[in-house]
Amino acid sequence: MPASERMEAILKSLDKAYSGPLYTVKEWDIKVLPTAIKGILKKYGLANTYDPSVIINFDDELADTFFKAGYELALALGLYCEDTERVIKVDENEIKLALSLLPKEVHFGTGRDEVVMRPRRPEDPYPPIASGPLSIMVDEAYVVGLQAGIAKYRKLLDILGGPTIEKASGRNVRSGTPYETWLCFYENELKRHALKIIDRETMTTFSVNNAVTEYGFLSGVAAYAGTRPLSHCLIPSEMKVTFGTFHKVISAINYGHWIHAGGPSNIGGYAGSVEGAILVGIANDILVTTILRADNSNGNVFDIQKACNTLPRAQWGNSIATQATARNTSIMADRITNQISGPMTKDLFYESAVGLMNLSVSGAAKSTLPRTAGGRYVNYITPVETWWCAQVFKSCAGMTRKAANEFAKAILPKYQDNLAKPSRGLPCNECFNFTTLEPTPEYLQLYKTIEKEMIDLGMPLEKYQVL
Repeated sequence: MPASERMEAILKSLDKAYSGPLYTVKEWDIKVLPTAIKGILKKYGLANTYDPSVIINFDDELADTFFKAGYELALALGLYCEDTERVIKVDENEIKLALSLLPKEVHFGTGRDEVVMRPRRPEDPYPPIASGPLSIMVDEAYVVGLQAGIAKYRKLLDILGGPTIEKASGRNVRSGTPYETWLCFYENELKRHALKIIDRETMTTFSVNNAVTEYGFLSGVAAYAGTRPLSHCLIPSEMKVTFGTFHKVISAINYGHWIHAGGPSNIGGYAGSVEGAILVGIANDILVTTILRADNSNGNVFDIQKACNTLPRAQWGNSIATQATARNTSIMADRITNQISGPMTKDLFYESAVGLMNLSVSGAAKSTLPRTAGGRYVNYITPVETWWCAQVFKSCAGMTRKAANEFAKAILPKYQDNLAKPSRGLPCNECFNFTTLEPTPEYLQLYKTIEKEMIDLGMPLEKYQVL
C-alpha cells in the first residue's frame, strides 16, 4: 500500500476521533465495553466455554465462532480515543478493505540477514519470525553485550529489540522529558555498536524501545540502526488508542517503517472473563489493522490476576485468539509469552516451552521474546532466555495442536504450582559473560539438560540447536 494512501487512511481515522460517539473513560471501561462483551458472548453461546482440560485449543469450529464474535465486537465498538473521549468506529467495508490491502509477506533485513514474515495458519510448517528482547530494563553497562549476545545466532533471532535503560550517562531518564528524547537517539548508537560486534549490521531492529512517550519515539525513529525497522505503535488496554499512538504511526509511515501495533486484553480486567479477553484480542487485531494500518498486530491475552500468561487459562485464551485471527484473516499475528520466572531457573525454560510452542502451533507469525521474570527487575535478562524461546518457537512450526496440547499437559505440572511464588533467578552478570558473549558453565548445562528433556518428550528442537 503506497505511503500516501496509508496516510490518508490514518487521517480519516483521526477525523473520526473528533466526530465519533462521546463517552467518559469511566463509562467506556465499566459500562460500554463490558456490556458489549457480555451480550456478544451470550449471542454466540461462548460464555463459560473454557475447558480446564484443554490447554491448547484444537477445535477449529470454536476458534471460528470466537472470530465471528470478535469481529462483531470490533464493528460494534471501534477504538476509544482517550484524548478526545470519542470512539473511532469502523464499518464492514472499511475492515474488508484494510484486510485486503495487507502485505502478503514482509521482508526484514538484507543480505545474509534477510528473513520473510508471512501469514501463518495453525500447524503451519513455515517458521515464524523471532524478535527480542522485550523492553526489560538493564544497566547501561550491559546493553551492548546483551544485544550482541542475543543476536549472535543468525539461525535464531531475526529482529533485534530492547532492552531499556533506567539511567544513562549517570542520569536518571524521566519519560516525557528531554532526557527521553536524547536516550532514544542514543539507543540507536548502542544498537549499531552491538550489531557491528557480531557482523549483523544488515539485520532489522525495532526502531525505538526506550520511547515511553511520542517525544522519544520522534527522536529515535529517524536515526534507527539496521534496515527498514519495525516500529512499536502500541495501544492501551482495552480497545483504546491515544494521540501518542497516532504520532508514532504517522512518523513510522513518513520514514518507511513497518508498523507493529496492538495491545493486551486482560483476563480479570475490563474484558472480564477469559472468553471476553479473547474477543478483545481478536477485535484489537482487526481494529489496529483498519484504523492504524498495522502490518503486524499484537492481540495478546494476559491474566492480570497472575501477572503472566503461561498458566492454563491464559494459554487457552491465547491459543484461541491466535487461531481465530490466523484461520480467518491474512493478519500477521504477533503474540507474546509473558514468563514470570527469572534467569537460571528451570521454570523459565518450562514456561517458555509451553508458551512459545502454543504460539507456534496456533499460527502466530512472529513473537517478541522473552519477558524474563515478568520484566519486574533490573538486570534480570540474558541472551540465553531469548535463544531458548526462539529455538522452541521456530522448532515447533508444523506440530499438530493435539500433540502440542498433550505436551503442554506433561510440562505444566513441572512449574504451575511454583508460579504462586516465582523465582527471580540470578541477575544477568552472575550467569552470563558479557565479554565472551557466553553463559556461565552452570547456565549452559541447565540449557542443555532442559533441551534434552524436551527432545526426549517429543519436542522437535534438533533443527535449531545452537549450543
